[in-house]
Amino acid sequence: MTGSNDHNDKGDGEDTTSANIYRPIRPNPNPISPSELLNRYNKLLDRYPLRTKMITSAVVSAFGSALGSFLSSSNTNNNNKPSNNKRQSPSRINWVDVFSYAIHGGIINAPICHYWFEWLATNGPSSNTSSVLVDQLVVQPPLLVLMFVCLDVLRANIRASIGQFREANVVGKALSAAGPAVVDSWRFWPFAVYFTFKYLKKKHYTVALNLCSVAWTAYLAKGGGGGGDAASN
Repeated sequence: MTGSNDHNDKGDGEDTTSANIYRPIRPNPNPISPSELLNRYNKLLDRYPLRTKMITSAVVSAFGSALGSFLSSSNTNNNNKPSNNKRQSPSRINWVDVFSYAIHGGIINAPICHYWFEWLATNGPSSNTSSVLVDQLVVQPPLLVLMFVCLDVLRANIRASIGQFREANVVGKALSAAGPAVVDSWRFWPFAVYFTFKYLKKKHYTVALNLCSVAWTAYLAKGGGGGGDAASN
């Protein structure tokens, strides 16, 4: 009877171990709460105020532009709904506007607002109402003018860059020029890197290789390896 009980106890232990091994992994039942995310964001604001505001402004501006263009496209499709059952074009997002708003929001608007509100909190009126009036009547109008100017410049440059990128066949020319350039680079850079590593200290690596790149850049600009305009024309 005793041996039977020992055998049963051993068997029960093996079943428990097997159940633990093959127990499915469950997702974390306690995901990060919104309050924890907010706390982390506040810590970033305290540690990196300008960078955090720039990234936030870029993301929020891009999202707002994408949402606005999507809703505008959806309304246009609904208003121009054909009488027959032709397939409607899908709602489109104006990515030129999205990138324009993101660049303006992150690089231009966020730094201006950061330093302006810092100055206003320190040197502005003590009354919140007066601070709002100063902000809205003195600063916001020129900021809006600046925003529209920047957006028009960004849109024009992005569209021009896209047009030139397509017309100039940038990818095709880059691929055709990369082959000869890689072969020529193997005739120059392995020796430059080898002697740099052998005879110089690590702190001088970048400076030495930058000096070597003067000769390499001059060679490419002259048309060597297909890197110059003269070689592509």
